[in-house]
Amino acid sequence: MLTILTAAVGATEYRRQQRVCTQISVAIEHEGAESFVGEREIRGLLQQREKSIIGLPLNALELKQLEHRVLSNPYVERVNIYYDLEGKVHVAVQQSRPVARLIHSKLPDAYVSTTGKLLPLSGRHTARVMLVGGELVPKLIKGNWTQDSISIQLLSLAKYIEQDDFWRAQIAQMDINQQGEVVLHPQVGRQTIKFGKPDQISEKFDKLKLFYQQILPRKGWNHYTKVNLTYENQIVCD
Repeated sequence: MLTILTAAVGATEYRRQQRVCTQISVAIEHEGAESFVGEREIRGLLQQREKSIIGLPLNALELKQLEHRVLSNPYVERVNIYYDLEGKVHVAVQQSRPVARLIHSKLPDAYVSTTGKLLPLSGRHTARVMLVGGELVPKLIKGNWTQDSISIQLLSLAKYIEQDDFWRAQIAQMDINQQGEVVLHPQVGRQTIKFGKPDQISEKFDKLKLFYQQILPRKGWNHYTKVNLTYENQIVCD
């Protein structure tokens, strides 16, 4: 019995070693008309030593190296590559998702993703996200959004706006000065909104919502030109 079992295990291992890659299956999260990366681009990166992996023995595939190649596409946030018993290689891709677009007259525009990753613009798709301008943009375009304290706060602010249907539709742009203070520009209405430092985010937006729900209906959308949210428990309108 031991001899038979040993022979069976050996045969199974031999067949495993002889299996080759027969097919590549690419699954891209949220792939569609608004995708920054498509299956064609991913397949183009799936080469090992400049050759297609189809036909190569599965045990010769350098999966981590292939994942690094796919991650070289800036719009790929995460990737997981594995193969099954039939020889099919599966590639599961999670795209980077922009929350804001950094704009500056002297620098190329760039996106920042939900994880703080800076992304170049894409010829494949233009994301409809909030614009970020102002004096601090050159530093933001070249900086690290996951380590700098102001950038971390600004990313939290951008994500808060992006995750709320009303604010995502209403806030068109935020400008940031050298001190990291924020001014918001709405889609509807001619007010500039002084947000101040990107802190106490939910509290400040609660006050701004009160302005839209209770003050503007009485005074009219174009009655005020400035709204200041920086004072505690107050809304100052001019």
